[in-house]
Amino acid sequence: MIRFVVAPDGTVVPDIKRRLPGRGVWIDATRESVAMAVKKRAFSRGFKAQVEAPETLADDVAALLRRSALERLSIAHKTGAVVTGFEKVKASLAAGEPAGLVFASDGAMDGRQKLESLAKKACDLHNKGNVIDLFSSAELESTLGRDRVVHVALMPCRSTKIFFLDAERLRAYMFGVTHPEKHREHQPDEHTFAGPLAV
Repeated sequence: MIRFVVAPDGTVVPDIKRRLPGRGVWIDATRESVAMAVKKRAFSRGFKAQVEAPETLADDVAALLRRSALERLSIAHKTGAVVTGFEKVKASLAAGEPAGLVFASDGAMDGRQKLESLAKKACDLHNKGNVIDLFSSAELESTLGRDRVVHVALMPCRSTKIFFLDAERLRAYMFGVTHPEKHREHQPDEHTFAGPLAV
């Protein structure tokens, strides 16, 4: 679920990292649920006050989730946990090293299929939910500071783990599906919720 709070000007803002002060309202972590809450003015009911939920709120959440995942990928890169390039990724898979793979969403399928086949034999990463294809090559290039990034392998580390959690959260938000193992780790600390909107 995604937490929302009210800014001093009365505008509803997403609290992606769940750190902002004040009373929060929780919405199912899907784009459809957030858009519906805006359309039906559910935030005013949830906060028991007249608040302003921007029409762009669903898109704003998607952008924040996307940025959060890419920032974590950048941190993983700085720790030396990122390998790029078909041959280097292939070698790391053959050695059974990666914790997961990232493929550019606009990359060619032939190279990806070869690496996925090797990953299935070596690491079974799909069953762990650690194969991501949500970001374009341009986004990956900008994040990693490298040219022509299409295939990425991530080595095990804390930043890598958080990146895959954040990426899975983005995938669930955009497409309404998530990997069972990731779903359990995305639940907020609070224990009681009511439908798509809860305080």
